[in-house]
Amino acid sequence: MSEHAINRAALWLIIVGMALRLLWALIMPVNPVSDGAAYNAFARNLVEHGVYGWDPETPSAYWAVGTSAIVAATYFLFGAGSTIGIVLTNLAASLLILLMIFRVGKLYFDNRVALAALAITALWPNLIIFTTVLSSELYFIALTLLGLWLWARPGRWWINLILAGLVWGAACYIRPVILLFPVALVIASFSQGLAASFRTALRAACVIGIILAVVAPWTARNEAVLGEPFLVSSNFGANLWMGNNPDSTGGYMPLPDEARSMDEAQRDAYLKELARTYIQEDLGRFARDVISRTIRLHSRETIGVAWNLEGIETRAGQVGVTAAKAIASAYWYILLIAALGGVVLLLMRDKLAGVFHPVFGGWAYFTAVHAMIVADDRYHMPASPFIALLAAVSLVAILSRWRDNEMRLPAIQPF
Repeated sequence: MSEHAINRAALWLIIVGMALRLLWALIMPVNPVSDGAAYNAFARNLVEHGVYGWDPETPSAYWAVGTSAIVAATYFLFGAGSTIGIVLTNLAASLLILLMIFRVGKLYFDNRVALAALAITALWPNLIIFTTVLSSELYFIALTLLGLWLWARPGRWWINLILAGLVWGAACYIRPVILLFPVALVIASFSQGLAASFRTALRAACVIGIILAVVAPWTARNEAVLGEPFLVSSNFGANLWMGNNPDSTGGYMPLPDEARSMDEAQRDAYLKELARTYIQEDLGRFARDVISRTIRLHSRETIGVAWNLEGIETRAGQVGVTAAKAIASAYWYILLIAALGGVVLLLMRDKLAGVFHPVFGGWAYFTAVHAMIVADDRYHMPASPFIALLAAVSLVAILSRWRDNEMRLPAIQPF
């Protein structure tokens, strides 16, 4: 296909993907639940009192401020509690995700993989369903992809580096886990030789420095208000404890009673110490738990249905809920198998160098982070674009085998 034909096909896929999301938004209401309820409460408090917390007298940093700040901005425009802005910002994030998955696919692979990854993302049920969810996921995925495109695109490297740092700095306000993502890109560069790895390490150090500078005002606010310089949020201790305690299942669980009466700084330190002690008691058990959490992280994809449960039940009853879960789960399992197949295909062609690829590194990074703390299906969502790209590698190889009776792997661009 010519470049013009590829771009025209991409445009139609983007139109279809956005139409599906708009249709879902017109049918389903927004009902903030779980973390979304907290984002909503914190956003309203920001608008009405100028304080980030549950109420004007209790400032907080438990949840990263970025999502609530975005929602608060929409409340200023449309009124506190209005869901119009939530849907519009989710649609904007979705559009950016579709644009960037195509561009990143072209940078790291070729036109065929870029188009296939775009199709996979455009039709991904969970990403469509999240259009009516008040959450951090779509914002974070969009900024992660935009930053990666800026990092990898050709041109003036120092401008790209600054822009990537600024974008990932904004992402850090939404989910601080982005902070060390450049380290994954350094590891991915190992197959390019010592000189390339050194250059990538210098670039990563600069980007991490920019990210830290971007969030520094909020870190200073946390120290002034909470007495502890939390980078962005104060929930690391809680998340570490949830995944590492005698009663842990690997997923979310309520905090211990004694921690509830503590202030955020005390609670974070207390829970980190409990988790650290538990890990150090039996490192072999911790290793087994990491494997268990990795499996749990990828074991299902029904979080979008769960967080739209009230709306789906109202519009389509229990039959609709069951159907939505079945569709989301089937798509996820097929996609997961295809993505693992993409990793195998890269290994078959490039041997060990296939592991040292930025796209696989992105999936591995976000998996590793949550495998060490707490793991539920929502936490594999930041890796969605990387999973889509690897699944696209499989899809392109399968289509080439069917069309040409020859398994041809897509081209991999220098990085």
